Amino acid sequence: MGALPAGAPVIGQLRERVRFERPAIGADGAGGGALAWLPVDANPTVWARVEAAAGTEPVEAQAREGHVTWRVTLRRRDDITADWRLVWRGAVFDILGVLPDERRAYVTILARSGGAQ
Repeated sequence: MGALPAGAPVIGQLRERVRFERPAIGADGAGGGALAWLPVDANPTVWARVEAAAGTEPVEAQAREGHVTWRVTLRRRDDITADWRLVWRGAVFDILGVLPDERRAYVTILARSGGAQ
């Protein structure tokens, strides 16, 4: 078995549980539609590594604005889209982008805290 790509997590580093949800429009009882968030499938919760993303803007400055960008790494899934959101420790995160690693064993999600409730 070959070495993992540089920066790829060791399985033991996937210590956090994150849940994926998808938007769904349902009847609001008044003839309109209401947005609801539903589990993406029968197994929406996965193990992941969650860390604040290093960037040009310090995390403290992002936090003052109410949004921090996070890097969430998990085993490969091909179905994740930016329409989904993820929930970690009760906090909601908007998915900004999904990046597979070079060997396609893992996927890294860029997500922003303060997502749609």
